[in-house]
Amino acid sequence: MTGEWRKLLETRRKERIESATRRLLDGEEVLPDLQQIDAYSRLLAATEPKRGERKWLWPAAAALICVTTAGILWSLKIPRTNVSMTVDSDTLAIGLERPWHVENVFHSALMHVERLSTISAPNLGLTIDQRSGDAWFELKGGVIELQTLDVGQNASLEIYTDQDSVDLYASRARVSGRATVMGKVTVTAGPRAGETSVDRSFDVVVPETIEFSIDRPQSVPSQLSVRAPDPWSIGHPQATQLSFAREELRGMGERWVTSGIKGGTIRFDDTAWPVMEVRERDFMRLRLTPSTVLDAHGANGVMHVTVNGAVSGVRIGSSDREADLAPSYLEYLYNKKSLGLFWGAMVFVWGLIWGLRNTVLR
Repeated sequence: MTGEWRKLLETRRKERIESATRRLLDGEEVLPDLQQIDAYSRLLAATEPKRGERKWLWPAAAALICVTTAGILWSLKIPRTNVSMTVDSDTLAIGLERPWHVENVFHSALMHVERLSTISAPNLGLTIDQRSGDAWFELKGGVIELQTLDVGQNASLEIYTDQDSVDLYASRARVSGRATVMGKVTVTAGPRAGETSVDRSFDVVVPETIEFSIDRPQSVPSQLSVRAPDPWSIGHPQATQLSFAREELRGMGERWVTSGIKGGTIRFDDTAWPVMEVRERDFMRLRLTPSTVLDAHGANGVMHVTVNGAVSGVRIGSSDREADLAPSYLEYLYNKKSLGLFWGAMVFVWGLIWGLRNTVLR
């Protein structure tokens, strides 16, 4: 019998009891009322659930809620996790969140810069203003230093290195820089690729300065190449994303994406996971946050890249399969020693449901 029918029987029995009481006080016959009350009572007694019947449903429901909650926390990844990463690579691609300024980046005997808007060094015969952004210059010999380099917000920055040189590509933002030369140096420059307007040699006693810039953001990257530089560092640029992939041209129009990673390690500080090995040629992409500290410096044809702090995504794997690495909420709670608190809360929920069943819902 359903609960609604039992409630109806209980209501009718109560009405009969009240009616029989009034009739008895008025001195009237109450036998028919008593017979109906007895019938209601017998039906209710016959349909009363047996002791223990269906009581397992409440603890089972509470247990199901707890297990389901734990399963959800196991499957959901936390949006941010703290990592400590160290990787050696010959490529690095980053998206800048804020303008990047760095000083004393490269020291070398040869520097080549192309796809510029302006070049200015009057004492070296360099004054080029090319609005199309195709100007170039090259410094060879003596002592050459890249004193400053400024790249605008939201720029794409790529760095490639080998035993002979370092190539830096910047696009989608304004770029400006200042280099100095001293000693016996040859200066060549031109307003566009394939055209030379300056080709002179100098013996510079006092350091001369060459200033250059890209005035308008452009999709085709400007390039700065330095031959066999001394150990160098790009400081701590604030970036939104980071990867180690590069695009190579193989054959007629065939492009191939490769990874420059030589090896490394990554540790997820918010979990009890062991330190993970990053294999050579693994693909890796990270989404960085404003609190992430990125550092990259190079020597002997290899960049040493470190990332410390919170990231909002880590993907690693081969070219055709990348895994999204991030701890689940349950792993995060466990590592933070909060799993006891979580299970305590689950037991509390179970007890609350059981208490309601025995009091309010009885």
